[in-house]
Amino acid sequence: MRKKMMLSYIIVILLGTLITGVFSYQVAQQHYTTEVENKLLAIGKIIQQDIVSKEKMNADSIAKYYGKTANVRVTIVNEQGKVLGDSSADYLKLENHSNRPEIREALQTGKGESTRYSTSIKQYLKYIALKIETKRESIIIRLSIPISDISTIRKQLILFIIVGVFISILVAGSLGVQFAEKITTPIKQLTNITKDIAGGNFSDTVKINANDEIAELSESFMDMKTQLDKTIHQLSERNVEMRAVLNSMIGGLIAIDNNNCVMLINQTAREMFDIRQNDVINKNILYVLRNHIINAFLNEKKDSFPVDQQTVLDLYYEDKYYKIYCSPIQDQSKGNKAIGTLLIMQDVTNIQKLENIRSEFVSNVTHELKTPLTSIKGFTDTLKSGAIKDEKVAERFLDIIDIEAERLHNLIGDILNLSEIETMKQDICVQEYFFEDILNEVIAIIRPSADKKNVSISYKIDSSVSKIMMNKDRLKQILINLIDNGVKYNKIDGEVNIYCRRQKDMIELQIIDNGIGIPKEHIPRLFERFYRVDKGRSRNQGGTGLGLSIVKHIVHLYNGTIEVLSEVGKGTEFIIKLPIAV
Repeated sequence: MRKKMMLSYIIVILLGTLITGVFSYQVAQQHYTTEVENKLLAIGKIIQQDIVSKEKMNADSIAKYYGKTANVRVTIVNEQGKVLGDSSADYLKLENHSNRPEIREALQTGKGESTRYSTSIKQYLKYIALKIETKRESIIIRLSIPISDISTIRKQLILFIIVGVFISILVAGSLGVQFAEKITTPIKQLTNITKDIAGGNFSDTVKINANDEIAELSESFMDMKTQLDKTIHQLSERNVEMRAVLNSMIGGLIAIDNNNCVMLINQTAREMFDIRQNDVINKNILYVLRNHIINAFLNEKKDSFPVDQQTVLDLYYEDKYYKIYCSPIQDQSKGNKAIGTLLIMQDVTNIQKLENIRSEFVSNVTHELKTPLTSIKGFTDTLKSGAIKDEKVAERFLDIIDIEAERLHNLIGDILNLSEIETMKQDICVQEYFFEDILNEVIAIIRPSADKKNVSISYKIDSSVSKIMMNKDRLKQILINLIDNGVKYNKIDGEVNIYCRRQKDMIELQIIDNGIGIPKEHIPRLFERFYRVDKGRSRNQGGTGLGLSIVKHIVHLYNGTIEVLSEVGKGTEFIIKLPIAV
């Protein structure tokens, strides 16, 4: 820009100088020519008065006198064109001048002029001819001056113009540099700041020491920069806040336009659909999610659903259950016109699993309750039908009814117990007990069953484990269920060994039997409600199918862990770790 301004400035000055020079040249030339003509005319008038005043005229003498005095060529001719006298040549040798243009014009109008080459003196001359009426005849006085003088003046004028143009260029160049520097420097500063602003840098400032429009532009620009910085800072804060809110949402969120292209997406949605692409904005939702069900649902929604109605899609995606709520994005400034669709995604996998567990639990409870009730009702009907009269039959039936009623009582008790544990967040009934005392109470309860199968029960408690802080009933439930299972599913003359030790701030409890063992495929589901490895055998052993589930929930209530190691035919080992103060 600086070069352009300098060049423009020089061109303007140069054109002005040239125009002025040419105009001056023309004026000077015209003025000089006019002065020459006036001089010749004045000399001619003097010669005219001298000739008219004399009675006798020696034309050649007059011509030479005035030619020498006025430093011009004087030629006197008569009306026929004969030369009567000449200041620069022998008039007798001169040819007739009647054909000279200035002579002809003077004879016709009294005055003539021309510029042409003179063959007698071999140079270009300016001619002025005057017609004079004397007493004897009419004569023509012709005065001329070499045109070389005019050419010299012209050359001098041209030289002056060239020098003036050269000086103008130098002056214009010097002034142009200063002028361009004065204008372009602040503009360059503003340009650099503009580039910094485009790059996100709002810290630089510019101050121009001037009182012209550029200074006003600079002040206005800095005001604009300040406002722009403030606005962008506010927008950036809002953007950060919005992103923080969106990424803090539990559910996924995706906003798409009317062409199904992504306008906004939060981190939860990326994690839900395993979106690893960094830049998904303005890309089609099918390309981003790669799910034809959602794409088909959105296309169907556009064609058939009202724009102001929320719709819901239940989606099963890679072992996850998602509930997707779709609602229109409306622009209030455009009369609530729909400009896109908002997808809010909720992971309902746990809810779905809980619903499945609840449904399965209800089904299992119904089945488990139905079996003893059916037996009780059947035997009761049989007794009412007359079997009660037979004492032996009646007693056997009543024993069966009593067993089934006890089984039903235990089942209901376990269900209530499990429900109570599940709803508890923290056990507040915690006291200090001697662990060995609790273990002996449990062994005393199970001893009769163990003696029937000749199963020995032994334990070893490290000295580091003495007193424990825990709910006594919960600990007894854990021990009774695990030790009782070790006895029930053991072989004749089997063993159940119990070990308890301290590991840092944890109590590790091991219950090991050498019984029938558990197949590996059943171990992952071992703690599910009503799950039995051998259903028929478990019912014959009097189990409700809730014992291990109760154990697991008690352990989790105390933020502990439980692990099962088992091999068919060799036995089973339960390892429980509880963070209980000792």
